[in-house]
Amino acid sequence: MNTNVKLLGMTVMLSMTFAACSNDELVERNHHDAPISFTTRVMTRANETNLKNLKAFRVYADAVGYDNMFINGDVAKKKDGTDNQYILKSREGEDLFWPSDVQTINFWAYGPAGNDNTDDDIKIDPEITAKSQSFGDYAPKADLKNGGEEHKDLVVAYTNISRTDQNLGGMNVPLKFNHALSQIAVKVKCGVNRKLYVKGAWLMNVHGSGQLSFDNKSVDSEGKPIYKNFMRWEYTGKAKANYGVCFSGETPPVVNQQYVDLIEVQSKENIENNQSSSSLMLVPQKAAALDFKTNNNGAYILLLCRIEAVHEGAEHTEGDEENISSIAEGTTHTHQLFPYSESNNATEYGYTCVAITPDWEPGVIYSYNLEFCGQNSGGGIYPPEGVKDIIGLEDIPDKLKIVDRPTGKNPGDVVLDNPIGFKVEVADWTPADKDQDTPMN
Repeated sequence: MNTNVKLLGMTVMLSMTFAACSNDELVERNHHDAPISFTTRVMTRANETNLKNLKAFRVYADAVGYDNMFINGDVAKKKDGTDNQYILKSREGEDLFWPSDVQTINFWAYGPAGNDNTDDDIKIDPEITAKSQSFGDYAPKADLKNGGEEHKDLVVAYTNISRTDQNLGGMNVPLKFNHALSQIAVKVKCGVNRKLYVKGAWLMNVHGSGQLSFDNKSVDSEGKPIYKNFMRWEYTGKAKANYGVCFSGETPPVVNQQYVDLIEVQSKENIENNQSSSSLMLVPQKAAALDFKTNNNGAYILLLCRIEAVHEGAEHTEGDEENISSIAEGTTHTHQLFPYSESNNATEYGYTCVAITPDWEPGVIYSYNLEFCGQNSGGGIYPPEGVKDIIGLEDIPDKLKIVDRPTGKNPGDVVLDNPIGFKVEVADWTPADKDQDTPMN
C-alpha cells in the first residue's frame, strides 16, 4: 500500500445550491491545476437545511493505495462573506490536493456539522471506512409539546469520481446531498355546520430510532438499486416513540371547512427567516397500523379535541320551538357532539384517533390531511386504554376536563357515526405530487 504519497496542501471550495428536484442544476467551477473543489446540491428543496443555516458539513474520502481514509470526517466550513462557498482543511489545518498518483476517489459527506459549535452538529455517530459506511443509532427527539422544533434535517451524499470524469471540471467534484429522513405533517378540517377545537395532535407508536448505512451494492433483477439514493435504514430494538404538539392557552385552534396545520410543514417564510417549525423529521420506516383485534400497539394519530354542531337560531330549551322561529335571521347556537354532553361545556375535551400505516421513504414529505364530520367521515375512533397515562400527555394544558370514554363504548368503536376520513399527500420535499384517499376504520 502506498503510505508515502505526499499530500500537497488542498483548499476545498464548495458551491452549494438548494433547489426543487425539477430544476436542480450543477453549477460547476472549472479550475485547472487548482485544489479539489466540490459542486454540491441537495436533491429536492430542503426545509430544515438550506444555504442560510448550513454552516458546515463533514467529508470522508477513500483513495486507492491508502491504508486509511484519505479524508476522514474533516469539516467543510462556510467561507466568510459568501453564501455558497465552503473551505475544507485537515484537522491539522493543512490544505489538501488530489494525490498525483490517484485516479479515482470515493467521497461521502453528511451534515449539518458543527462549525466551531457542537450545537450545530447533528447528533449521529459516523462509522465510515472504505469497506462499510454507516451511522450509529439515530433517534429524533420525542417531544409531545413542540413537535419537531428541535429536529434537524440530516442530509447525506456519496459519489465515486475519477479525475478524468467529464463532470469533474478540473478538480471540481459534484457532490449531491439527499435528505435522509422523512418529514411528517398533520392537517385537519371539519365539515359543514360543524366546529372543531383541538388541544393536541400526536403521532403514536412509530419507530423512534434507526441505523442508516450506505448500500450501493444491493440491486434488483434489472440491476437497479434497491435502496433509494443508496440509503438503507434498519430499526433498532428500542421501544416505539410518540411525537406531536400541544396547544397551550385558553383559545385552541378552531377548525371549520378549511385545512388548519396542526403539525406543520415548514413554510418558505420559515426557511428564508431560518425559523423552526413543528414538522417532524423522523426515521424512514414501515409500521403496522393500530388494529384492536390483532395489534393494540400499532401506529395512529391521536387528537385531544371537542366537536360542536352549529344550528340556525338562538339557544333554546328543549321543546321551545317558538324561541327559534322568533330569532333574527343569522343567529346560531351550538350543541356539543364530542365528548357527548347534554349541555355545552367549553372546558370538556376527549381523545379520538385515526389508525395509519407508515410506509415512509427518505426525503419525502407525508401530510396526513384529516377530515372530521365530512360526507363520509365522522369523529374517529376511541383510542387504546391508558392514553391519559402516557408520559408527556399527563400535563396537558390546565383548565381542561378530559372526558372518559362513555359507558358502553370500547377502544376502536367509532366516536360519531363514522371514522375520520383522510387523504395522504406524498411529495419529495415539495408540494404533493399524488394523493391517496383512504377511509380509516
